[in-house]
Amino acid sequence: MRRLRNDLPYTFHPPQSRRWFRPLALWANRKAFLERKYALREIRSEGFGKVAERRLAGDAVLLAPNHADHSDPHVMIEMGGRHGLPLHFMAAREIFEDSRLAAWALQSVGVFSIDRDGPDLSAIKTAISLLEQSVPLVIYPEGEIYHHHERLDPLMEGVASILLKAAGRLKEGRQAWLVPVGIRFRHDPTVEKTFRDRLSRLEDRIGWTPRPTMPIDDRIIRLGAGVLALKETEFLGQAGSGDLQDRLGQLCENLLGLVEQRHGKEPRASTPPERVRALRYRIRRRLLDAENPPGIEERHALLDDLDAVFTALQAHSYIGDYLLSDPTLDRRAETLMKLEEDLFGFPTYPCPRDVRVIADEPISVTALLADGVLPPKGGAAPLTEMLEKRLNDLLRHSC
Repeated sequence: MRRLRNDLPYTFHPPQSRRWFRPLALWANRKAFLERKYALREIRSEGFGKVAERRLAGDAVLLAPNHADHSDPHVMIEMGGRHGLPLHFMAAREIFEDSRLAAWALQSVGVFSIDRDGPDLSAIKTAISLLEQSVPLVIYPEGEIYHHHERLDPLMEGVASILLKAAGRLKEGRQAWLVPVGIRFRHDPTVEKTFRDRLSRLEDRIGWTPRPTMPIDDRIIRLGAGVLALKETEFLGQAGSGDLQDRLGQLCENLLGLVEQRHGKEPRASTPPERVRALRYRIRRRLLDAENPPGIEERHALLDDLDAVFTALQAHSYIGDYLLSDPTLDRRAETLMKLEEDLFGFPTYPCPRDVRVIADEPISVTALLADGVLPPKGGAAPLTEMLEKRLNDLLRHSC
């Protein structure tokens, strides 16, 4: 999860597909990212033949994968190359702001930006237009990377809203399809040998003496509790006590409540991610107020508020019983990667991993609308519930 402490004005980056660049991009994606950076050894896929059929039939196809690892987009780019699908992607604005070269490369393979914290009409119109043109589109409905493959975070309704709008614009005979995609990573058993040294580096990071003889699970939970205590002290003045999950929820709620006291609460925002996005939008709007720019002290306070809502989202993203309820090798590795990202800025991938990607049976949104299962207005919520159920089933039983 990326820290979003900036006050840059947003510039929409449209897709600018370049055919000549695509073979080079696919090769670089495979060698530089999948194999080298993310240590992916085997990538197995299922179900993408039906996606290709729907695209060749001239239909609108939106693929909605779960999002638990930084390599997910690179895996989906590989799926597009393997199955002849010119996939386009909606991606967070921040990845376009690293460098002009990175932005150019992303746009050249069909990636376009979205400002997740505000009403980005350019991104929404682009997404609908691509679907109308039978260009298969990939959007991650979780929005953030949470590093827990076996627990899906609540989905945002934007994916369903975009597809419903596109379905209403299709000519007779064409259909709009929603494709749940399950992505699940498995770690090579050799990763277990890396746990002790990686935990030692994390312990050293927060000023602790490493405890290499302590059992791994106890050590991970102890470290997580220590980091939580540091955050509680930083933002609330003192460390909490009691159940770890309760403390995580309380930290999230306290931070969001404090910032909402200063900037107001969006009535339609109910979940922590929705509240975070609403607050970031309001804070950035004030930071970028050209007519009445904030003074130095107010600017620092606004940036501190961005830090607070980021920490609230971090606290929300941890599931207190995820590891202890089923301490498998993969859950240990995921939790450790999550701690590395929060303390070092990015996780490590020290050992080979395998990934299985399953495109589930496509959902005909056009048929659901015609049969009255989905209402023309207000259909985003039930369609999102349907998608969430299908993705959960994929991750629990298929992947």
